[in-house]
Amino acid sequence: MEQTTARLRKTFQYPTDNDSEDSLPEALDEEEQENLIRTLEQENTTRNKQFGTALLALPLLSIVPYIPTLFDGRTTLLSILSITSLLSTAYLLYILPPGQTAIAYLDNLNASSSIDHPARRQFSQNLGLDEGPIRQYLPYLNFGLCGLLVLLGLLVSRKIELWAGFGWLPVGVYGVVLLAKWMMGSVDPEGELGSLRYGFKGA
Repeated sequence: MEQTTARLRKTFQYPTDNDSEDSLPEALDEEEQENLIRTLEQENTTRNKQFGTALLALPLLSIVPYIPTLFDGRTTLLSILSITSLLSTAYLLYILPPGQTAIAYLDNLNASSSIDHPARRQFSQNLGLDEGPIRQYLPYLNFGLCGLLVLLGLLVSRKIELWAGFGWLPVGVYGVVLLAKWMMGSVDPEGELGSLRYGFKGA
């Protein structure tokens, strides 16, 4: 994406006195610029959806190690809580758009970085509005559950060595998912390249 942005910055720039005619890139008119940016936006959206679908396997596969511990009376409750957290992570990953985490702070960072983009501006105004209770509260409940599992895991691991890493797995998976979704949301071709447009009329 950085290479594409750099190439487009060079394509969209005004010619200067230091540029020779042979070295100048072919200028794009306004319609071509719009088509190019729209194409990049669509490619980014498609790529994010594909990556989000692939990422969905992470929390689901992470449930597998907890299945045997469900039948151990000492870890049954912790296993249920861990599986609940991982299923919550998978559910949020499935229902939320690729670039949204439903964590207000993270989403506000991405929204404010491209506030001039109409879609981002509308999104920043609607954060937390017109959302069901699941989307509003589940991310924070899952975050709290991950923290609880870490604390309980530290206590239980003193008696059950097998559980030492199990308490950290849900928070690790949720952290990876949040980071990936935040990074997807931070890429905005139209917001980054829209300011580089120039009017071709009269050129």
